[in-house]
Amino acid sequence: VAGRVRPVTFVTEDGLQLRGSYWDARDDGAISLLLLHDKDADNTVWDPYVSFFLSRGWSILTFDLRGHGENLKHEVRTNLLPSGTPETPVEAGWPLDVQAALAFMARQAKATPTRRAAIGLGLGADLAYAAAARGWGTASTVCVSPDGVRAQAFAGPGVFQPRSVYLMYGALDPTGADAALAFAATAIYPAECMAYEGSSLTGIHLWDERQPEIVARSIAWIERTI
Repeated sequence: VAGRVRPVTFVTEDGLQLRGSYWDARDDGAISLLLLHDKDADNTVWDPYVSFFLSRGWSILTFDLRGHGENLKHEVRTNLLPSGTPETPVEAGWPLDVQAALAFMARQAKATPTRRAAIGLGLGADLAYAAAARGWGTASTVCVSPDGVRAQAFAGPGVFQPRSVYLMYGALDPTGADAALAFAATAIYPAECMAYEGSSLTGIHLWDERQPEIVARSIAWIERTI
């Protein structure tokens, strides 16, 4: 697995240079998967799980959102923008990070842009959810413990219609339950919800608790809908 990974950088619309790790697919035209971490985490949360997705022959991109991990420092800002250009507030910049990551994936030699997918945890789920509702380029999405209100804020004004989304949450997590209710009213087929009974865990904690089933569900959803 380690031999197939390469460090990568890509630049956001507001001039930040973000670092990540990219695994090339075995074959042309394979699914390209973006993995999005939770708030106050970094891309290393995915390390135990990358091999499962690679076993499907997919390409994979992990990276740290601005303000996290390797992209914590201000030195990630490039000199591509005119001097005096104001800096984007961190939270407002997260959607730009995801858009830049998806654009990077589409440019890769073995990639097919119509076969991009995303899995997000917590904050990452909110961003993946916004991407699915706004047509940022994902054809299939798995959201674990999203906050629907925050996802809509990331998506910006306009109709919020997530498509091809699988939403998973702990049944005792009120934010996830609220998101599921709104999802039922706005989502476009294919769309499914999965509530894990008896769990109040969110994000990576729910993901870790419900292994290996939750990875299997994620893979099955993406392969069925892309």
